Amino acid sequence: MKKKLLLWIWCLLGLPLLGMTQESQVPGKPYWKSGSEFIFSLGDVDAGAVSTSPIMRFSGFFHLQQEMHYDFNQSFGFYTGIGIRNVGMINELNDSLKLKQRAYGLGIPIAVKIGNMKGFHVSAGAEAELFFHYKQKLFYDDEKFKQDEWFSDRINLFNPSVFLELNSRKGSYIRFKYYLLDFLVEDKQVVKLFGTKYPYFPESSKLFYVSIGTKLITDKNRRKRGSANTTAGL
Repeated sequence: MKKKLLLWIWCLLGLPLLGMTQESQVPGKPYWKSGSEFIFSLGDVDAGAVSTSPIMRFSGFFHLQQEMHYDFNQSFGFYTGIGIRNVGMINELNDSLKLKQRAYGLGIPIAVKIGNMKGFHVSAGAEAELFFHYKQKLFYDDEKFKQDEWFSDRINLFNPSVFLELNSRKGSYIRFKYYLLDFLVEDKQVVKLFGTKYPYFPESSKLFYVSIGTKLITDKNRRKRGSANTTAGL
């Protein structure tokens, strides 16, 4: 079921990546961008008597986004859209256990853009994100204990965030993102070691990340014009 759902989401978000171009956009007309990113995330967890040491988590899959942009002029615009990403945190517990916790989220952002719409500009906004699949892995010596759930109550199912992007002329960007709610639900954590429940109650679990990625304009009309010109030349 998981693979089928991810395939459908890929079809929705990923197919427009074919035939992309970074052609200059025209103010006053909406246009679409498709993209992906590499995410470096970190979790700040306070679990009371259990000491936690955060470890940076890298994720390169599965991240896709479709965005509808609108520029009022060459210096100001906004965008919204839909995207899917894989975010989470890694922590060492009491220097003996390593716990990886991640979720796939479906998000809808809205952001304003200020700067040169055809060059360097800054985007700032917020995103509503729904975490629909959760997975955790617990490592102890050479042993690994894995669990996963759909629409799990162990994490906040809905988690809004705020973000800031630095965008270049060629479509690459750096994004800084901070989730406003705790990633983990304190009294719903189930961490078992050899069948015994480990006392893990995170009172606070803030998640944030830095990502690098690329967004390119998807222009179907341009491809059609190119095909028509080729046919006319024959």
